[in-house]
Amino acid sequence: MLITDSEKNRRRALLKTHYDVENDHDINGIMATFAPDGEMLFNRFPFTDPQSIRGAHGLIGFSGTDGAFEDIHNYIDVEHFTEDEIIVEGRLCGKHIGDFQGIEATGRNVELPFVAFYHFDKTGKLISERVVMNLGVLVASG
Repeated sequence: MLITDSEKNRRRALLKTHYDVENDHDINGIMATFAPDGEMLFNRFPFTDPQSIRGAHGLIGFSGTDGAFEDIHNYIDVEHFTEDEIIVEGRLCGKHIGDFQGIEATGRNVELPFVAFYHFDKTGKLISERVVMNLGVLVASG
């Protein structure tokens, strides 16, 4: 199925809203972008309810306090479209200050490449966010 420019623009706008609130560290704004039955997968680990999705974003550092990263921001480098999703190649940048997925804090500013798949429902809410992130830089000698 051909994706119309209108649909691409709709998805871009919805994704921009999601990234804007993440980059503003607005946890309530982040949660407002998700459908009530939305889910998130981070490196294949599922977060299937609002409480766990909120917790995952907080653990990363998107709540502004007590996360594994500070001064955290997501950047979109390239976007692609499928019939149902917008796919992003991007980078998460910030200072690694806390344990993350079993990796102790390095105290370094890091840039973690990722690919993420976003599926929005007809009302503009995220029903699926799937992120695959390369954490290798966290364990590389620095």
